[in-house]
Amino acid sequence: MRGLYQLPAAARLPNSGVSEIAVNAALAMIESEQPKGETECAIVVQMACVHAATMAVPGRLGGGHGGDLHVLAAATAASRLSRTFAILVETLRRLRSGGSQTIRIERVDVRDGGQAIIGNVKQEGRNDF
Repeated sequence: MRGLYQLPAAARLPNSGVSEIAVNAALAMIESEQPKGETECAIVVQMACVHAATMAVPGRLGGGHGGDLHVLAAATAASRLSRTFAILVETLRRLRSGGSQTIRIERVDVRDGGQAIIGNVKQEGRNDF
């Protein structure tokens, strides 16, 4: 699992060492997702690294110092990382669900004076004799 070597780099604090809290949070995320197989594991480790990096961006702003370009670059990085994380979550969901969707189409005829209901209808306590 080579991706785990990337966790400390993603969890590095600005002008400092590795955040033990960020590494532990990333490991907790990986454990909670319970990846099955190498592909799921790679995606989950990427998710953890991207999330750790995303959370480190505000710390790199240094309280907004460094000028508008620095703040803009950090905001752009945070936005791209957040989008990447969302894509990884969706990719993992599709992988686990087999990538297929089920769509059921039924034909319903509603005649004059009739009413139609769209959705799941459940009648309890009805006796059909």
